[in-house]
Amino acid sequence: MLTPTLRHDLVTRMLQMIRTDYAELVTLPKLAAALDRPPAALGSLFRREVGMTARECLTRVRLAHATELIQSGVKIEAVALIVGYRSKKNFYRQFRRHFQTTPKAYRRSLEMAGGVPPTQPPSPALHIPA
Repeated sequence: MLTPTLRHDLVTRMLQMIRTDYAELVTLPKLAAALDRPPAALGSLFRREVGMTARECLTRVRLAHATELIQSGVKIEAVALIVGYRSKKNFYRQFRRHFQTTPKAYRRSLEMAGGVPPTQPPSPALHIPA
């Protein structure tokens, strides 16, 4: 049985690893090995405490960084690699799923708005827990 303090510490450490290592291959088994805990138990704990899976959190962190890179003018193919996607197709799929637009269309909307990001985030689904 984990104490509330230990649960909080484990989730905090998982979030920290996701935020710092997002460009690498981050998996639940790797997180579990780093924390010396069973993957299934950590996955359940993370979902219960954060409200999403570790994979979904990783996707949101990657996409948040991707939008910043797109806004700064980095080529979209490079953005996909920089934030940890090994496949441009998967990057586009995830971007479209979260923002209901493609990375190129997002960039065009920024250019039309004078380089200013939309005042309303493209999708409320991108909230990343603190």
